[in-house]
Amino acid sequence: MCSAEQLSLKYHFGGSTEGTPMEQDRLNAPPSSSPGIPRRRPFLSGLSNLFALAASFLALALGVYQSRLMNAQTQLMQSQARGSVWPYLSIGYRLSNEGEKRGYIWEVSNDGVGPARIESVTMSLDGKPIRNWKEMFGPILGDVPVSATYSRIYGKVVPPSTNRETTIEAVRILDLEQARTFYAAQKRFDMAICYCSVYDECWIAHWQKPKVDPVERCETSNTVQFEQDM
Repeated sequence: MCSAEQLSLKYHFGGSTEGTPMEQDRLNAPPSSSPGIPRRRPFLSGLSNLFALAASFLALALGVYQSRLMNAQTQLMQSQARGSVWPYLSIGYRLSNEGEKRGYIWEVSNDGVGPARIESVTMSLDGKPIRNWKEMFGPILGDVPVSATYSRIYGKVVPPSTNRETTIEAVRILDLEQARTFYAAQKRFDMAICYCSVYDECWIAHWQKPKVDPVERCETSNTVQFEQDM
């Protein structure tokens, strides 16, 4: 039998493989995290989420920028296409005492780079609308025969005069005396021509005015059209 001293030494030097219940609880307990050691795994997870969110915002901003850039390029291409077929009508006259162009000529020319589709023509004398040249000649030249040639304007498509002469001689008064009389009365009458491009962009050209006015479309209702029934 072992003495009390031997039993004490046996327990003190670990002779028993089981140990005390307190020691067993201490050995089986999970390791506790030290307050001085940072928790890196949650921090790295939050940082990854932040980077992913930033990347999403960057991709969204890049997509919006590319979309706007494509829209701007499309608008530029459309504007260039419209500019390449832009018509520009002008209404003027020519008075000559000799040569092939002798007399008074009322001219309509296209000085642009695209065809002009004439949709509406209005003419007035002393502020009153008229329908044809004969209604114009009576108050100005009197009730006499007028030696003149005519070319219709209404409904015409006027090509640009870039490579060839496309000017329309709306009226040409051959008699010089009548031509001068008609020329002297120019301030009494006015003409407006509404025309459109191949892209259905429309403008109004005015008699002896270099500037044309853009309009949404050419209106013919409630107007007296010049030469419509010529």
